[in-house]
Amino acid sequence: MALSKKTLVWTGVVAVAVLLLALPKFLGGDDAGPAARPARGGGDTLLVTAEALRPTLIEDRTRTTGTLLPEEAVDLRAELGGRLTALRFQEGSVVRRGQLLATLDTDVLEAEVQAVRSRRELAGVQAERMQALFDIGGASRQALDQALSEVRVLDAELARLRAEIERRRIYAPFSGQIGLRDVSPGAYVSPGDRIATLRVTNPLKLEFAVPERYLGRLGEGAGVVFTVPGQADTFRATVYAVEPAVDPATRTYTVRARVPNPGDALRPGSFAEVELVFDRIEDALTVPAGAVVPGVDSAAVFVVEAGKAARRAVATGIRTSDRVQVVGAVAVGDTVLTSGLNQVRPGQPVRVVR
Repeated sequence: MALSKKTLVWTGVVAVAVLLLALPKFLGGDDAGPAARPARGGGDTLLVTAEALRPTLIEDRTRTTGTLLPEEAVDLRAELGGRLTALRFQEGSVVRRGQLLATLDTDVLEAEVQAVRSRRELAGVQAERMQALFDIGGASRQALDQALSEVRVLDAELARLRAEIERRRIYAPFSGQIGLRDVSPGAYVSPGDRIATLRVTNPLKLEFAVPERYLGRLGEGAGVVFTVPGQADTFRATVYAVEPAVDPATRTYTVRARVPNPGDALRPGSFAEVELVFDRIEDALTVPAGAVVPGVDSAAVFVVEAGKAARRAVATGIRTSDRVQVVGAVAVGDTVLTSGLNQVRPGQPVRVVR
């Protein structure tokens, strides 16, 4: 009888333990906590967010910085040393090509020119007389040749002196705007001293660096837009030259574009914020970047078909900061999942929530 009571006690304990283990099943629970379970809408249905595909404009663009440069620029420098006798320009004025801008002292050379010119006149008279004597047999060929040689030597000396005088005059090599002068009349300048700087300010050049991943995508004739500090307007430029080599230090290559500047609204040396558009698609299909599931061979997105998830293989195109173009087995109107991608399975029932 005692044995029966003990058996009954143990039987009761086992029954209670089994009941406690089975209780969650009867209440509809499971062993996983709420944080470990995907959001479900009852049964195996997964609650997700989604958006419908529709055509939209997308651009492949990047930003960089650049500098405005004059179309042409040259430092006007003294070729020889000497005293600056005159400056023939106003600071900031526009000058013409070939215009005389500055002169150095040439008094000594001018005196030498006068002396050589006098000797040349005398040598010319003697050569004419010798020619007349030679014609009547009164002078030898050698004497005539010496007289004519003296004339040629003095002509060459005059040409040298005139060239030396020209080297002490500074002319504008092209038409443009001259800057502030660095010297004053009467000052002594040494060879290489700068007098002023001459620039062509219309048009200007825009120089900027482009990351090497865009190499080959920006060529001659491409349009560029940019802004400069202190001005609300957006300016446009046209690419005319691309540096063929990549800078190994910065992994960028240099591009130059030409900028019309008829009203001198832009100044050489200004900083520019440049925006480059490499491609533009008016009717692209785009999704949030997180909606694309990467794969070994290709990417994919999940779409909703008859209340179930379906996997569609896609290729990605242009990317922006938060969206990506998709091309492939998708079409306008398809509803693409934007959440729940870590839990969803092909063919799984899904319900789109806001």
